[in-house]
Amino acid sequence: MHESATRDGLCQRLGRFFHAEETPYGLALMRMVLPPVLLVAALPRAMHVREIYSSDGAAAPLWENYGLPDMLPVPSGAVAVALYALMIFCLLSTMVGWQTRLSLLVAALLYPYFGMLDSVSTLTKYTVVASHALVILCCSRCGAVWSVDAWLAGRRQWNPLTAQAPRFPAWPRRLLQLLVGLIYLGAAITKMHTPAYFSGDQLTYWMLTEANFDNPVGEYLSLFPAIILVVAYLTIVWEILFLFVAWRGTARIVMLGMGLCFHFMTWATLGLIVFPMVYCALYLAFIDEQDVAWAAVRLRRLQRRVLPVRMLPQWRWSMSGAADPSRSWATYGIAAAALVLVAIEAERRSDPFGIARPEGRHQLQPLPAERVRELMVHDRPLRPVDKLFSFDVGTMAFGGVLVDRCRTFQHGERAIVQCSVQHPHEDMWVGVDLLDADGRIVHQGGQILPRETLRTSIFYDFSQALAAGEYWFVLRFDGHEVSRRQIHLGEGSKGAESSDPAFALR
Repeated sequence: MHESATRDGLCQRLGRFFHAEETPYGLALMRMVLPPVLLVAALPRAMHVREIYSSDGAAAPLWENYGLPDMLPVPSGAVAVALYALMIFCLLSTMVGWQTRLSLLVAALLYPYFGMLDSVSTLTKYTVVASHALVILCCSRCGAVWSVDAWLAGRRQWNPLTAQAPRFPAWPRRLLQLLVGLIYLGAAITKMHTPAYFSGDQLTYWMLTEANFDNPVGEYLSLFPAIILVVAYLTIVWEILFLFVAWRGTARIVMLGMGLCFHFMTWATLGLIVFPMVYCALYLAFIDEQDVAWAAVRLRRLQRRVLPVRMLPQWRWSMSGAADPSRSWATYGIAAAALVLVAIEAERRSDPFGIARPEGRHQLQPLPAERVRELMVHDRPLRPVDKLFSFDVGTMAFGGVLVDRCRTFQHGERAIVQCSVQHPHEDMWVGVDLLDADGRIVHQGGQILPRETLRTSIFYDFSQALAAGEYWFVLRFDGHEVSRRQIHLGEGSKGAESSDPAFALR
């Protein structure tokens, strides 16, 4: 009896969770924000469609990697330009909510199609996430409010406090929320199987190499490995918790706030642009009717206190009834056809292959023989210094990573001498010598660095046997000097003292 009641209660809660009716304000906001975000990357490619996505250029279809050369057709140049222009038109019409369902359906088909046609660069993580979001939006009624469709239907829905807005089941919004949470959970699981993430090496390499775009603070932040490690652990905890707590109340505000900060930092430190904006657009699925009503009340108060003119939420439509649906369809079709024809003509006039030139098509020029020989040589040895990533001296480590850097020590202190190398590398001997100011070797130490390890640390205890003054830690790879760090040993004394200086291997 008790188990049956519990099961019935759970089913009722799930039913309310997915099927409770609401006005899709959050989905309408996502419908307006997601398309311009996708256009940030789509528009720069518009004049290179023939080269990237057609059989006239260098298309790289994803399905060929799986042994399916004829799974989907690779369009010709003119067809690719027409379809790409149609995709852009549908994204724009989705943004304003004009023929929303049809626009979303076409965009949801063409956007991943072009991504799969160019698996080398266009197909990315955000492409996959955005394609899922477009498909779910197709199944929603996101065009029922704040859209041209609503305006043409004669509905007054700018003010959520006074308008009688239509209501629909909430399951599309819930699916988008689950999509975000499950992606974060999958990302956390992936990070758990990536040791370089927990050591901070992965993030540091991305910050320094600028593999995506220029980042404003990535190189500077890489100087503080302790911050990188703390952020890495906080991120994985946040990604695991997001799916379970980001639903209501203060927890939702905290999770979404951390998410906004996280995605902002992916731009500032890693140079990502479209990826964080896509996720910020998906966060709009967490906005419900209560949030919109709360914002409307405060906007109304702000209007009354600051602005004497009427603001947008109080506007009223001038039209008295619904527009003729046939005219809307005809206008929509004419606008789409016009944009497609303009795109085809503009691409033809740009003539990227030089077909209309008097001298004929552009021809690939052969490389000079010296350059060919340089590219074909594979036996040039890698210099030992090219294997080094960093070499530092400090006193404190966190998670196996040196988190402070110092150059002054006292008798009785322990120095951590740490070096990191580039991946991949062979098994190698890492030697660390201590030299005095005259270049004489005071002590030698070292250890083997296996090929699967990127970092090694050696501990050195300063005892009274060493005179105060300037010293050098010299790093050697297989006997070759690759770097050195100068330190100063002071007159003071700290902690326990040993009779002889010694290296402690780690």
